[in-house]
Amino acid sequence: MDSRCCVEHSIFPLTDQERGACDAALQLSQHTKIELLPNVHINERMELSGFHFEAAGCDMANVLPIPTNLFDCIVAYEVLNETNMNFNNTVLHILQNIDEYKTKLDTLMKELMANTTNIPAFHSMPDDNEDEALNDDELVFCKHVCDRQVWDDQTPNKVGLYHAFVRPHTKDSIDHKLFIIVSGSLKFLDEEFHRLWQDCNTFTTCEQLLESEELQWFRSATLRNHNRVAARVADTLGLPVRCFIDTEDPTNQRRSAHPTTITMKSDITIDLQTRRVHMVDGGCFMHNSVNGILFEMHASEGLWLFCGPPDHASYNCFGTIFNYHGDLKCFPTSTLRYHEKFQPRGTVVSTQHGCEHAKDTIYERKEMMQIDTLFPEEIFMRRCESLGFNRNNQIERLMPLLQYVSEKAF
Repeated sequence: MDSRCCVEHSIFPLTDQERGACDAALQLSQHTKIELLPNVHINERMELSGFHFEAAGCDMANVLPIPTNLFDCIVAYEVLNETNMNFNNTVLHILQNIDEYKTKLDTLMKELMANTTNIPAFHSMPDDNEDEALNDDELVFCKHVCDRQVWDDQTPNKVGLYHAFVRPHTKDSIDHKLFIIVSGSLKFLDEEFHRLWQDCNTFTTCEQLLESEELQWFRSATLRNHNRVAARVADTLGLPVRCFIDTEDPTNQRRSAHPTTITMKSDITIDLQTRRVHMVDGGCFMHNSVNGILFEMHASEGLWLFCGPPDHASYNCFGTIFNYHGDLKCFPTSTLRYHEKFQPRGTVVSTQHGCEHAKDTIYERKEMMQIDTLFPEEIFMRRCESLGFNRNNQIERLMPLLQYVSEKAF
């Protein structure tokens, strides 16, 4: 095994496929490194997932193992509790009228699926040429930041209502909270950026790729889409959520929900001190993760939220940045799914995915199928602890109340 491959956080011995994928990722440059996360595995596209990759900024961009779903993320939005009670009565109202709420959510998802004309693409990016008539002093106040074209909200992989009993760091009470969760990426932009990277990666450096306007807008558009979808879910279901106007939309009329926690499932960044490029797949960068880290489980389980150290300055209820050591560190953000070419290991949970008559879940897949996923147990938690999670801090369980699950999700 190459010495540039760190396996200390992996919970199982590597398979031949995983070893081969690691060797392939390191062979194009001697400046590259790869660190495997506890959820490392071979996904259904036969690609390595669950790793932190590092390369020199001067390396050509072809050394980067760019995934096909870069900037896939999970975003949580807290639904305001309009009473002073610790228990959220809205949850009871939803449970008593679950069929009505399910019909409303299903109608909204069909509307999003029908948005196939004005899809977000790079031709929608702001046009800096419109600012050429302004001098440098005017640009400070007048720089054009609106999209060139209007684009419609896109369907995420998973969206729904989740509730949890949350204990604050003072441990003097338990609050019942309700959240809107939106998870996924923008399919067309995923494909468009991946083609762009394939076309230019032999004559573009990693640093140039990170500084490109396309990559910056790609990240921004993904988060904006999730915010707008969450606002529409809140409006459709009549839920009080803090919202604001998406000022980058040309109409200046699209409402966006204010996120409580943002967790990237794939991300890329550059260390400005060392000029090294870092990319993570199946995880997030801890220095960018404030107010806890969301961890995606199978659809029946919902999500886990790993809390950070108590935040006494910004009052983030799920804590501040984890106490990690060394350079940029990553943390896993989803469990792993087993399939025919990557057989189950460890504690396996088998769940039914896809059903037309599920009470609290709208599945895109109507035919029933079985999905096997890893359930994180003690050895997984020890690896998370070595990455920077303090087990004295809590793990909140966000239980599904009503959700939509696409074929890509599990």
